[in-house]
Amino acid sequence: MVTAGVVRWERPPPPARRGNNALMTGAARRAAAELREQPEAWGVVVEGAGARVLVTRIRQGLDLAWQPAGAYEAVCRTVDGRITIYARYVGLEE
Repeated sequence: MVTAGVVRWERPPPPARRGNNALMTGAARRAAAELREQPEAWGVVVEGAGARVLVTRIRQGLDLAWQPAGAYEAVCRTVDGRITIYARYVGLEE
């Protein structure tokens, strides 16, 4: 039996965004543009916990900044205990 006043009624907060929020906004467009300026050159685009999901988003072009799908490569490595995402612009084969 539930005693009156035990339950606190409130809506849950919205889900937390995964990954680095900075790379899911205008920073993603800037990072993608910088990589396009130096095709085939690898660059660190984000470091820190929660960054792994970004690899898939970059590879599959799931964010507008990283489109079209396949135009960017991305890998995740752990460097000195920090998750690091490296990416490069490869373009598309015509």
